Amino acid sequence: MKYKTAVGYRLLKQIISLGIFFLWWILFGIAFPVIGILVSGAKTNLSADISIPIIIFSFIISFIGGGSDFKFFIQNGLSRFNIFLVNLTSITITSLMTSVLVFFLSKISFESLDLSVMIISKGFYYNDNLFVNILLLFILFLFCSSLGLLIGTLNDMLTGLKKIVVLLLAMSIPIVAAILIQLGGETVQMHVIDILKYILGYSEQNTLSSIPLSITLLVLTSIIYALLLVLTQHHEIRHKSA
Repeated sequence: MKYKTAVGYRLLKQIISLGIFFLWWILFGIAFPVIGILVSGAKTNLSADISIPIIIFSFIISFIGGGSDFKFFIQNGLSRFNIFLVNLTSITITSLMTSVLVFFLSKISFESLDLSVMIISKGFYYNDNLFVNILLLFILFLFCSSLGLLIGTLNDMLTGLKKIVVLLLAMSIPIVAAILIQLGGETVQMHVIDILKYILGYSEQNTLSSIPLSITLLVLTSIIYALLLVLTQHHEIRHKSA
């Protein structure tokens, strides 16, 4: 299998999955509630954040594809490095397409329906520049999908006791970090708060800027892909025993 063929296969698979999700979400998240409001005659406006469900779903399909697509590509003669490039390319393209679609869907507003994206709404990371808003959504979707792929790859690689140990270690990191911050005293705690403010783009004027957050997510995404590059080279296919 060639690189372009693999990218096309994975893109088609993800687009179909996202298309099915959007149809399901429009039907059960919008159409049925609106019909219920109109039939009942209630003067209630329906407000829905369309970014949260798609973030969760993007994470899930990337998690599932971390193992199944790898096996399929290996069996069809694709090199491990090309598999890494296919994952990077397909997730980047679908994240860009999804961010544009979600942004323009968030502009839909009727008498009984108001679609929005909380993270780029006023009071959060709102910006008058439409490209800045789309860029933030793109980076957010890219990060979440990449994280899903990383966890899915680890889930496929690790079995039994190894998986439990890694899970416990991952769960212990925030606990240990919190303990160390508490033991560090007020000075350390203030430094941590300042760092978090900078990462989240929180300024002294009590406003939020999307640029620092975007940079933070891009750095984290780069780390994720660095790990994925290493993991892809050591990813073994497990054969089911008879």
